[in-house]
Amino acid sequence: MRIGLFCTYENPQLDYASAFREQTELVERIEALGFEEAWIAEHHFNPQAASPSCLPILAYLAGRTSRIRLGSAAVLLPLHNPITVAEDVATVDILSGGRFEFGVAKGGPFPMQMKHFGVAKEDARDRTLEALDLIEALLDGASVTFKGRFYAAEGLELVPRPVQKPVPVHMASATPETVALAARRGYGLMAAPPFPLKGLAANLARYRETAPDGDPRLTLIRFLHLAESRAQAVEEAKAFLAPFVERMRATTAQVRPDWTPWFELDRMIADSLIGTEADVAAQVATLEREFAPRTLVLKPMAPSYAKRLSDLETFAARIRPQLRAAA
Repeated sequence: MRIGLFCTYENPQLDYASAFREQTELVERIEALGFEEAWIAEHHFNPQAASPSCLPILAYLAGRTSRIRLGSAAVLLPLHNPITVAEDVATVDILSGGRFEFGVAKGGPFPMQMKHFGVAKEDARDRTLEALDLIEALLDGASVTFKGRFYAAEGLELVPRPVQKPVPVHMASATPETVALAARRGYGLMAAPPFPLKGLAANLARYRETAPDGDPRLTLIRFLHLAESRAQAVEEAKAFLAPFVERMRATTAQVRPDWTPWFELDRMIADSLIGTEADVAAQVATLEREFAPRTLVLKPMAPSYAKRLSDLETFAARIRPQLRAAA
């Protein structure tokens, strides 16, 4: 199982330059610690998570790293021109020497995103799938003629072309239809921190039922917080997570009420990696046994840069060796 870092460009001081500098330093540090991957989020209009342009960020990180694989988690396809996305994907793949992982999604329950990018909510899924069809055709390298409901191309060849063929695609989705589609196309699955582990088990079963010989290549993203005792870790984690949960419950109640039950604080704590070193080692071992993720991606919860770095260093130096010894 690979280990990665989930990067949302936390900005507790409302200083964007510092947020970008700290996140870059974390990525460089986790590469030195032996982590295998770093995944960059795409978030819009949120000063606390300042990463709206994940592909340019990944191009920069390609030049600051040499070994780890770099992923988008995820490009929100309805908000972008797919031809531009294909060009940017190829560029990042070249600059990274073929280390790019292409994660895509249609976007969460954030109506301001769709409004300001001029996308009707009811079109988001269809735009995502149509854009992905065109992007994959372009990345393949042949001349592309394409006519869809939203996008078109005529005799178009991509310049530049990526190093990898194919570029690995990963889909962040919880709907049965999209999970089945990912299985049919051979895409990997991504599970963001709020997604319940109970639902994940059902999605993995659906994937394997649809494609018995397929590999979901699960990228499992989980919150991480360490403390001297389980009680202290839970208390601190709840304080960090409560404003996010409250905000997401209010948002989903308006636009995705079927998602609102996900944002229950105790359930999210239970599905995260929170506690002492021994607690977290046991929790990771359970995730590995029950879900067999290709990559476990860690999202440190603390707003403090020093604490986030400390938890990642502790995971690398003290927790991961326990997992290897148990294996």
